[in-house]
Amino acid sequence: MNDRWKEAFDEIHAESELKEKTKAYLAGQIRCRRRRMAAMGRRIAAAACLAFILLAGGSWLYLTPTVYIAVDVNPSLELGINRFDRVVSVEAYNEDGQALASSLQIRFMNYQDALEEILNEESIEILLSEDGVLSLTVTGDGGAQNDEVLAGVESCAAGHQNVHCHSGSSAEREEALEAGLSLGKYRAYCILHELDPTVTPDDVRDLSMREIADRIEALGGQDIEWEGHGHGHGHEQEH
Repeated sequence: MNDRWKEAFDEIHAESELKEKTKAYLAGQIRCRRRRMAAMGRRIAAAACLAFILLAGGSWLYLTPTVYIAVDVNPSLELGINRFDRVVSVEAYNEDGQALASSLQIRFMNYQDALEEILNEESIEILLSEDGVLSLTVTGDGGAQNDEVLAGVESCAAGHQNVHCHSGSSAEREEALEAGLSLGKYRAYCILHELDPTVTPDDVRDLSMREIADRIEALGGQDIEWEGHGHGHGHEQEH
């Protein structure tokens, strides 16, 4: 008799535990689905906006970048932003950057939504959680949009650890392009090159920003500007 009662109670406990696990699983699925739906909604809005502009005959205006955002962690990307704050180009500067770019669908999205997609991408989140460093560098013609985009980039970065924002000049960006590097990595390369003139752009192209910083430190150089910020968010403007 006691065995039958025990079996009955065990079955009730097992059913209760199964229900809790099922509820937790379904809740996780709902969160994932909401996240995917939100991203899909942003892409649909971006496509609709693009269609409207193109139908209005302003394709050349829409597709011309006026501000650039260099994204450097180990994947190195550059986003071209038009005067309507939409991503109209995505340029990869190394193999990891190409892999990341191919996994994203951010063209014609608002640049802040696009940055959130990048910052929330699983591989980027893992790098940052393991003390990686991500640099976001805004360049343009120095007009009002430049300052507005920098402020928007800083807003996106504020919710993430080890992400640092900077501004740069168009001339500096051109130097980076000639070296085949995105601007954030080019700046780190220049510091390393001063300490070791044998280092070439090819030597750092596939290194992470953290690895370059570690090499600079090993050579007795000054800490790169983000050092000392810990896990916080920092920014440095250069005009």
